[in-house]
Amino acid sequence: MANKSISQWREIVEESNNGVDIWVGVDVHKRSYSVAMLSANGVIHTYHTKADNQALIEQFKLRGIKVTLLVYEAGFTGFTLARACQQAGVPVMVVSPNKIPRSPSATPKSDSIDCRQLALLAAKGLLKPIAIPSLKQEAKRTLTRRRTQLVKSIRRVKQRIKSFLLCHGIQEPAGLKYWSKQGRELLAQMPMEEIWGCYLHSLIAELDFLEKEKSQVEAKIKEHILPQVDVLQTTPGVGPTTSAAFRSEIFSPERFANGGQVSSFLGLAPCIRQSGESKPRGKLMPAGQSELRSLLIEACWILKRHEKWAEDFYLRVKQRSGCFQQAISALARKLAILLWRLLVENRAYQSAYCRN
Repeated sequence: MANKSISQWREIVEESNNGVDIWVGVDVHKRSYSVAMLSANGVIHTYHTKADNQALIEQFKLRGIKVTLLVYEAGFTGFTLARACQQAGVPVMVVSPNKIPRSPSATPKSDSIDCRQLALLAAKGLLKPIAIPSLKQEAKRTLTRRRTQLVKSIRRVKQRIKSFLLCHGIQEPAGLKYWSKQGRELLAQMPMEEIWGCYLHSLIAELDFLEKEKSQVEAKIKEHILPQVDVLQTTPGVGPTTSAAFRSEIFSPERFANGGQVSSFLGLAPCIRQSGESKPRGKLMPAGQSELRSLLIEACWILKRHEKWAEDFYLRVKQRSGCFQQAISALARKLAILLWRLLVENRAYQSAYCRN
């Protein structure tokens, strides 16, 4: 049956009262929601409402509409709408924007079109959901990501100090040990123009503040995220930072059916591209948190120094591909799957269980 657009609620309400499935697509914005309601008979009702989760759900309840599935894209508004739907008993699905099927050619775009498209794709079963973390799980993930933000900020401030000294031809003091307390005191005591001194002192103060904040966040991570007996840290190369980041990003390890899903989630699964007689090539597709991938790769450099199976695996992949980046990424994929299994099975690492 062809789709039929309507401007009033009446027909949608009648469809729902007759037991017809109703799919809802929502285009979420800061101050407003664009909502499309699609029945299995092709009746579509599109409207706009204020960005109020409870008010949106009440609109369905007051009219007696039983929603088969409500769908919206993940974005800056987070999971508040999803949690409100879960609490109200409304089936909900949050989808990743880059996983939504789209036309290869240019097409019109508006909020009304977007929410209709979401409802249509949901009705056809063409959307794949992403996991919705609980409030506590999301809080832990936010805390570990805050540490990453602080590390980046510290790195930028250090680079500004080095660039400042180099740009103005200021010789670093003898015996300077980057970035110890003594080294910062030597920097602060360097003779220079008063305005330049104010600038350098401001950077040093900013660096002190950021490192203090980082220490406090790491203490909270140790308190709230890392268990007293951490099975992940029994793996060579995996310290508290990598363990906390892995735990918070995975948050529900049992939701993955196999190691391939874990590697895809973290962006460590190669995507094979081949045409005709050309040699198939695999390239990592951007997904997940790049900071966690970096931590896993750093851990792998230590792992292969301590474990023969890891060193043999790395050398074999490097010899086959001729590229050490591919080899260490392959080892990082293997490590990620290993850590996932340790979490699921809640057991310590044992080298004898690892196979090439």
